[in-house]
Amino acid sequence: MRITGEGERVVENVSSVRELLAKVGLVGEEVVVLRNGVILTEDDELSDGDEVIVYVVKSGG
Repeated sequence: MRITGEGERVVENVSSVRELLAKVGLVGEEVVVLRNGVILTEDDELSDGDEVIVYVVKSGG
């Protein structure tokens, strides 16, 4: 699976968004994950060959 966003990397052997985030050290509340332009939840399943975009949510004041 290829991940893009603030960089690009390949991650293998993950079956859900939750697993993916754990493997790359991110927290679900701090990111938005998209596949084919559709926002995914941590419970959504992923397949080998999926390309997802992970955006880290930043806020400031």
